[in-house]
Amino acid sequence: MTDYQSKLGYNPKDLPRELNQFYIAADDKDISSMLETIKLDSLDQLFDHIDSNVRFNGKLGLDNSPSYDELIALVEKTADKNNIPLNFLGDGLPQFKQDPIVPFVCNLRGLTTAYTPYQPERSQGTLHTLWIYASSISALTGFEAINASLYERSTCLFEALKTAQRLHKNKNKVVVCDSIYPSDKAVLNTMVKHTDLEVIYAPICKESGLTDIDALEALLSATEGVCALAFNQVNGLGLLEDVNELTDIANKYALSSIAVIDPILMAKDGLQRPSEFGSNKTGTTMFVAEGQHLCLDANFGGPGLGIFGIRFNETNKTDIRATAGRYIGKAIDADGKECLAIVLSTREQHIRREKATSNICSNQSFIATAAGASLLAHGDEGLSSKIKTSREFAIKFLENIQGLEGVTLAFEAPFYNEVVLEVKNNIELLINNNFNLVAGKNISNRYGIDKNLLKISFSDIHSDEDLSKLIDLFRNNFKANDSEFDIPELPEVFVQHTASGLKKFSFDELKAFYTKLSELNVSPDDAIYPLGSCTMKYNPYINDWAAGLPKFTMAHPDLPEKYVQGSLEVLYEIQEDFKKITGLPGVTGQPVAGAQGELVGLKLFQAYHEDKGNAATKNLIIIPRSAHGTNPATATTAGYETKKVDGKLVGIVTIDADERGQVNLEQLEKVIKEDGERVAGIMITNPNTSGVFEEKFQYIAELIHSVDGLVYMDGANMNAIAGHIDLGKLGVDAVHNNLHKTWTIPHGGGGPGDAIVAVSAKLIPFLPGVLIEKDNNGTFKTYKAEKSIGEFHRHGGNFAHKVRAYTYIKALGEEGVKKMSAVSVLSARYLYQRLRKSFPTLPAGADETPRMHEFIITPSNEMFESLAKGGTPKAQAVAKLGKLFLDFGLHAPTVAFPEVFGLMIEPTESFSKAELDDFAEVVETIRDIIFEMPQVCTTTPHFTPIKKVDEVWANKNLCFASKINELPKLPADIISPKQLRGLSNKEIMAKILEANKGL
Repeated sequence: MTDYQSKLGYNPKDLPRELNQFYIAADDKDISSMLETIKLDSLDQLFDHIDSNVRFNGKLGLDNSPSYDELIALVEKTADKNNIPLNFLGDGLPQFKQDPIVPFVCNLRGLTTAYTPYQPERSQGTLHTLWIYASSISALTGFEAINASLYERSTCLFEALKTAQRLHKNKNKVVVCDSIYPSDKAVLNTMVKHTDLEVIYAPICKESGLTDIDALEALLSATEGVCALAFNQVNGLGLLEDVNELTDIANKYALSSIAVIDPILMAKDGLQRPSEFGSNKTGTTMFVAEGQHLCLDANFGGPGLGIFGIRFNETNKTDIRATAGRYIGKAIDADGKECLAIVLSTREQHIRREKATSNICSNQSFIATAAGASLLAHGDEGLSSKIKTSREFAIKFLENIQGLEGVTLAFEAPFYNEVVLEVKNNIELLINNNFNLVAGKNISNRYGIDKNLLKISFSDIHSDEDLSKLIDLFRNNFKANDSEFDIPELPEVFVQHTASGLKKFSFDELKAFYTKLSELNVSPDDAIYPLGSCTMKYNPYINDWAAGLPKFTMAHPDLPEKYVQGSLEVLYEIQEDFKKITGLPGVTGQPVAGAQGELVGLKLFQAYHEDKGNAATKNLIIIPRSAHGTNPATATTAGYETKKVDGKLVGIVTIDADERGQVNLEQLEKVIKEDGERVAGIMITNPNTSGVFEEKFQYIAELIHSVDGLVYMDGANMNAIAGHIDLGKLGVDAVHNNLHKTWTIPHGGGGPGDAIVAVSAKLIPFLPGVLIEKDNNGTFKTYKAEKSIGEFHRHGGNFAHKVRAYTYIKALGEEGVKKMSAVSVLSARYLYQRLRKSFPTLPAGADETPRMHEFIITPSNEMFESLAKGGTPKAQAVAKLGKLFLDFGLHAPTVAFPEVFGLMIEPTESFSKAELDDFAEVVETIRDIIFEMPQVCTTTPHFTPIKKVDEVWANKNLCFASKINELPKLPADIISPKQLRGLSNKEIMAKILEANKGL
């Protein structure tokens, strides 16, 4: 191990995939052999069926690939450009000390690299971590149902307001107290534009700094069609709103009440829990919160953790069905053993499509996992200690700056651990000074309050020495005089006097427990993970090391730019590299998931048409039927609700596929001919979900452009074309790149994802968020697009994932990006060539059409007949075959999408020819099982920790949380995946038969 590698915390030589060039497992011999099998001579020929005029000519302009040691040095050099000062920043993103269990859990690959737990029998590890998270938040807040996470607080608020709209039919107005964080307001305003949800802001009283109750009452009395009232417990000035009165007002007007809280403040001696708000102590309808600080450092703003809770009790068991996101519930398996499963999934985009409650797919699951572990490590007692320390610092600070001329508390209202000072002058010297100390955030003129305001946030991350430095800074900048101000007491009615019951567990207990959880999943570290359309490739260890460098993790997004040049350089490099990779001239890195990237694209379309005066008439979005469920769900979320207006269809127009699985041009041409003037754009996946490149994509783009429509390309399958296809030449106006697919950030059991959106020149003026430029001195600066559509995240997105993608792209370089996608196509086409001999393929008319990175197989009629004789009807056959893969120590392929009777397989470039051959033999053995012993499909899986989950029971007997008095007893594998992969397929068949004896 070299000196550079000794810094990593792991030995790359012990990791079989870590030192493969470009993280590609196939060596030159493998590649030559696979090319020979499919009758090609070179990797370039894999793309010969695609028109040369949409291919890149020459180099992309990326850097050359460094050695492993050079990559370590490069990333460290970038991180070292950050200079993290002592700071007292928070303002909605507080920073607390991280418990040691968090980095430990963050390095458990069985948890970090696993997919969303759609196969519960092989995902009990992830399901348990999310159950612990939900149960812990339930204990802190008193709410019975906590979903498995949303992106972050501001999008949580939007989803809560949309939930209220669904609960109150024919009411589309919501009142939000203007004292919410301005960053949350910015995101909310962006999200609601062009939708049927109208947000009305209730004003703040500029003297008190609190919501103007009289004005709120007058507003509600005078306004019809209101369905919800949303308010902060701790507002954007750090002041405590009267949540009891606000809840009572919501009840008075029969509104859904939505509280925005900070979960860490719910511990004993903190603040009132939202389940007890109101004079009758029955609480609010919903709550939303940010939870990043429960487990992570500031990370320049992300990934965050959107926490959402709703009531589910004897008096209300239906509201939950109107909510967004994923829920984990108690279940039983075929033997009656208790287990866990995803419940209420019929609300989600992959099933309900345009009628889904949200377009969210990837959430923040792994941050929820880390938060759950952190909460168990602290218990209520530990959390209470953290927040009491924070408040004590705030009080001590105020006591020590009494008698300074020009410094006073800005408001008389009570606060908890954040104070806002009115500073007559020198406010910038408190932020930009020679002491490497940022005293807080300048929030002057916030909410139109005409004062110089400094917001200072305290937490247990600070020390007595830090506090002394802060006090000295004030004393050095302001003269002493005799002035004093009163420090308001914390009203008893606002204080949480009872403990939550959240129990504390030791580090050793949690270490052993979470290690066992990680072993209940499977990881692409160990074997092929064949989920189609998910790109479950190897996630390099070095990416996680890079993202964990303290100079990255400790950077707060509100630090002045001079302190965070390294973070800005990462964002700049990502921005510029994706321009080169896509062939498009504009990029935003703000979206935190592929589905949010889609939403950014459609909001850009709306802005473009609005700018041309056509927003009202451009009311159709064309989407192929084979599209991912997020596409139609996103269109609805953006405001393209499918309905009839004046006898005409508006919203989504669905286009079928032809017999070869590509867009039906005849249907498309008819739509353009009849309604072209109303077409806002098209959303089209390429390569499509059948693994086929849309050969007429350029023509389709020209057709859409001919009526001034725009082309959105779903980039979920960029792993097939990155570095080879120029999206600018293809005619793309916007595309998202899933960083958790092609660009190797881990899936985390469902998230967090991340996305980069690249756009054509016509959309650059409308890009959201901050963009990065580099001046002639090499200094990085932020700026806004000329006609920016707004914000989709309170900060710059999931920054830690940008570091991972930055590290990966730098590792690949020019040659590696092209080879990565080429070998992924080669691997899929090689497997396709072999498996089509054993199974029919879909689409039925595309058997000879070249596949890209994935393909679909399906049982033959004879197979369906054999399965039926064995007790498995056709409607259940594909799902049962998916479970059979678990019996071989693997994850299942994607089942029943996009073809109802299909198994979609995506091998990626991460696995060698030998591993692909082993997988092919498994599929061929499954064919043999279908014909020789079909009865075993009725009882599969046989060796997982639990048997087939009874998901019907789980959805009939909904339970979303329980008190954690002790760590749950975990089920054990009958035969572990590792042991199964060490057996021959014949031995596994014999064991399957043996497991079926007597059943």
